[in-house]
Amino acid sequence: MNSLFRRSSSLSVALLAFGVLVGAVSPNTTSESAFAQSSGTPASPFPAQGAATNFSDVAANYWAQPFIQALAARNIIAGFPDGTFKPEQPVQRAEFAAMIQKAFNQNRLRQLEGAGFRDVPPDYWAAAAIEEAYETGFMGGLPGGVFQPAEEITKLQAIVALANGLNLTANSSLQNIISTSYLDAEAVPAYATDEVAAATQANLIVNYPMVRQLNPQQPLTRAEAAAHLYQALVRLGQVQPLASNVAATQYIVGRVAQDGQTTANTQTPSTAASNNLVAVAASNQSFSTLTSLLKATGLAESLQRRGPFTVFAPTDEAFAALPEGTLEKLQRQENSEVLIQILMYHIVPGQLSASELSAGELKTLADRPVNIQVDPAQNQIAINDARVVQSNIQATNGIIHAVNEVLLPPNLNLSSLQ
Repeated sequence: MNSLFRRSSSLSVALLAFGVLVGAVSPNTTSESAFAQSSGTPASPFPAQGAATNFSDVAANYWAQPFIQALAARNIIAGFPDGTFKPEQPVQRAEFAAMIQKAFNQNRLRQLEGAGFRDVPPDYWAAAAIEEAYETGFMGGLPGGVFQPAEEITKLQAIVALANGLNLTANSSLQNIISTSYLDAEAVPAYATDEVAAATQANLIVNYPMVRQLNPQQPLTRAEAAAHLYQALVRLGQVQPLASNVAATQYIVGRVAQDGQTTANTQTPSTAASNNLVAVAASNQSFSTLTSLLKATGLAESLQRRGPFTVFAPTDEAFAALPEGTLEKLQRQENSEVLIQILMYHIVPGQLSASELSAGELKTLADRPVNIQVDPAQNQIAINDARVVQSNIQATNGIIHAVNEVLLPPNLNLSSLQ
């Protein structure tokens, strides 16, 4: 199934979490990442505040901008020669090792034996960083004496690396921490629960755009790497926590503000106002099925407190038009991932009124685009094959457009539901 949650066999996932990756060894490949991480020298334990660094592709309102700018100013991360940061680009193992080297000054716990990793020659751009990441316990070697520096690192692997390197431990029920923090808790393999739980308690984990959606098996992006590294430095007391009024804090799992109040998972009166997206949908008789599904999956919590979002909301008639028995199957526990994927496919970051919708693709929270078609002559808007039947239903944290069909992500086969 093409899903938000990328699954593989238990053995494959286990190997991935501990850095045992399968792929071709490319010891002589110099990636673009080398240019972004090879400049400067390793940061001291208490890096001095530098001049603000701005990148052409990181706007002031970009979700990870505070993390990126702060680390760039401290020479922990760097941009590319063209002035970009490429925040959505996946991070390679070598690049993550270089970030670790510049961010931390941990004691070495072990020694890299012999000539080191077979696929990391002495003149490789990240050779010293890889050696240090290994010897300080952040990252491990791979079978056959290789490191596979050009392999993409997953979010789970990065979390495990930080938890191990910082020697984090959880102080209460591991399963309880994970199940109450993440909608996709079952996607965390059993062998990684200690590290994920410990990193969660330490406020290291940052999830965008849904704070309760971990997506552990997806490749770590450069923006996510900056966010997690910054939170790790907060844990060590080397940087100050972001101020609670900074928008980026809403994506920190369990984030505790300086006043001691948990801000990431607690509603406030202003954000839970009666005119948020969920409340507005619930007050409309056309969206009773959608409202029920959002609450059942836990997505309602984010739509009440975060945003802005644009929601293409299927009417009750749209859900009723699904093949017989489909809606009932979607509400079963074993199909919860599919249901979450479908619902998130109806949500787009940002607030777009009908007049602001233009022909083309819009990326949804399901990481799949919807296709927008606009017919000015007929004053009609279509989303994939669905037609907007009521537009511009305003909420305090977004806008709703009612559609007459349920949008289904590409390659999703409803007949395969259990």
